[in-house]
Amino acid sequence: MNRASKIRIILFVLTLVAGSAVFVWLMLREGLDNIADHVVAFGLLPFLGFVALSLLNFVLYSWRWQIITNKQLPKERYVSLWRMFMNRMSGYAASYLTPAAQVGGEPVRIAMLVSDGVPLKQATSSVVLDIAFELSAYVTFILAGVVLAIISGVGTDSILVVLIGLAVMLVALLSFFILIAKGRSFFVPVFKILQLHRIRRLKRFEAGLRKTEFMMSEFLAGKPRLISGIAFLSVIVISFRIIEVFYIAYFFGVNLDFAQAFLVATLPGVALILPVPAGLGLFEGGFTAVFAVLSIPLSAVAFALIIRARDLVFILVGVIHMVRRGGSYLSTKLLQNNSKPNVT
Repeated sequence: MNRASKIRIILFVLTLVAGSAVFVWLMLREGLDNIADHVVAFGLLPFLGFVALSLLNFVLYSWRWQIITNKQLPKERYVSLWRMFMNRMSGYAASYLTPAAQVGGEPVRIAMLVSDGVPLKQATSSVVLDIAFELSAYVTFILAGVVLAIISGVGTDSILVVLIGLAVMLVALLSFFILIAKGRSFFVPVFKILQLHRIRRLKRFEAGLRKTEFMMSEFLAGKPRLISGIAFLSVIVISFRIIEVFYIAYFFGVNLDFAQAFLVATLPGVALILPVPAGLGLFEGGFTAVFAVLSIPLSAVAFALIIRARDLVFILVGVIHMVRRGGSYLSTKLLQNNSKPNVT
């Protein structure tokens, strides 16, 4: 195991322990009995309805990725929506279990596409474009929530730091789209600034990186209607978070106005950008802070646990698909290798 891998493992453990400590503290602060009463009162049928609502949104996420992927492939290699849906589930599971909750599962998504017969460069291009659209919508969504919090007077001085950080991320994402659409490079200059091209093991990736960026440029250039449609779809899928907040609050017996629902849907999401696995502790703490400021009479931890329970269902599905698909792919490769004639 190299030094970089050891550092990643240490950081993962440290952030997980810190997040777990915050999570336990929040549970004890609210009271285990109080949280349990809220969760039980929510009910099984409303929870299944919440899962169904989230699955619908997940289909839209997968549809966006399918559009991006298939536009870069010949018709005979098109990937079905069902396959994209299951591959995205695997990516979601991997993302949830890594410190980078929004992007940690992208290598898994690329691997899933490759196992479906998509060439590596096209698979990489489609995943990078998909996550770029997703992050752009996500950061804009949270940024709007932070601005609303400041306007409403519910923000603190520290929220300005969050505002600046989100604005920088959004500028970087917009720069990516502008440069790639113009046929210019975005990642290669970063690659060189970090002096990664001087590392022998990484130098060979530069040519592949250029080809991948070229594919993304071909996708973005001269397709304003397609890009606008994908951007609009990204707005729809991120807006589902507000609907989900309304839904959960309603079955907890609390009616929220739009401003409350919007803030609850956006501000805790900052935790998922931070390098803590699944935003553990920080996610629940975000709900706790927002509920307190907005005087929402509801257990914040119980609210977060309903979302966590939905996520657990998705993780189980994603992991099962990952294991089954990975095993199937390896078996196929082994059969192909064994079927090749030996040349002596």
